Amino acid sequence: MYVKNGASAPKENNPNLSCKRSATKKGTNLGVNIGDQMKCPQCESVGRVVWVSQDKKTMGVRCPTSHRELVRPQFKYGARVRPSTKTRKNVVFLVAIG
Repeated sequence: MYVKNGASAPKENNPNLSCKRSATKKGTNLGVNIGDQMKCPQCESVGRVVWVSQDKKTMGVRCPTSHRELVRPQFKYGARVRPSTKTRKNVVFLVAIG
């Protein structure tokens, strides 16, 4: 049986579509938009993206749960970080994208 090479089905020539498909299979984010849901970097609860930098390398994630403030007193022998008894809701954390 004789088959021509040109008679086969045409191949898809859309590289952007195939790139997006492979990236979603790997689990990487191609773009982050304001309003997307993300995990809080501190408590692993679901927060929202409220700010994205212009170069798309940093985002601000607002967490609705309560987080303790950090107290940074001036010590003679260096700075110490210790948790405070005060808590705040809707804290925004800066997170690197990617």
